[in-house]
Amino acid sequence: MNRGFTLLEVMISLAIMGMVMATVMETVDQTRSAVDAIHNVMETENTGPRILQTIRRDLEALAIYDAAEYKVFKGVNQTQMGAEADRIDLIVRKQGTVPVDLPTRNETVFAPFNEVGYRLRQNPLRPDFLELYRREDSLVDQDPFRDGTFTLVYDRIISLDIRYAEEPESQIVWLDSWDSYEREGLPYAIEIYLEIEIQPRRSLESLNILGANLARLEYTDVIHIPEETRWRFRNRIHPGLPGATDPNAQQVPGQDGAGTDGAPNALNGTTGSGADGASSIGFGG
Repeated sequence: MNRGFTLLEVMISLAIMGMVMATVMETVDQTRSAVDAIHNVMETENTGPRILQTIRRDLEALAIYDAAEYKVFKGVNQTQMGAEADRIDLIVRKQGTVPVDLPTRNETVFAPFNEVGYRLRQNPLRPDFLELYRREDSLVDQDPFRDGTFTLVYDRIISLDIRYAEEPESQIVWLDSWDSYEREGLPYAIEIYLEIEIQPRRSLESLNILGANLARLEYTDVIHIPEETRWRFRNRIHPGLPGATDPNAQQVPGQDGAGTDGAPNALNGTTGSGADGASSIGFGG
């Protein structure tokens, strides 16, 4: 004799199915929250340090070879929208990132010396933020602090404050600007303060997971320029090209020999790297 399900059996089956579906949905939601939290933590730990590391690498490659009139480094104190938006320009001795065409040789190369700079402008799509751009120009000329190709580094900058210390002291006096041409020398240390805002995913759901809902973050890096490098630059004791020798060069104080200019690896301090970006725009001088 055939018989169907009773109402009680149907209700029990539906209840069991409902509990299974609720468990599955809760697991899916927790997984999504965990993925969002991991994304936010990765953004927190990577974005700011990458930006600072990009700036640090350029400062570590500061070129002091055959510097005409000491024009190799300039930091300008600026503000935009009521926030610090400092600008920095320098000449670096390292392979550039922008290719250069050589018509006479029909090939593309990367210049060993480049003009590099960092500056900010207001984000046209998000007016509450600033955009940080890296400038690079393979043609090092008499005005090394303007022109070039601008590449977007990050588009959600709150502020960028760069300060300079002239000498090592127990109570360091930080200066808001520095011009190697006017001072005929390099700073003892450079302090970079960076404030950014990341884009957290589902911050309310991930609130209790590793504090991953944080959006506004602050970073600080201090870069020290060794006295040997500063002394060489200040006294113009350096060859015109890497590896060349200067018969009239004086011996650096505290060194067994005159040595060579170690600009690319002369700086020490904390680490962290700069972000991705891929747009070019034009800035004024």
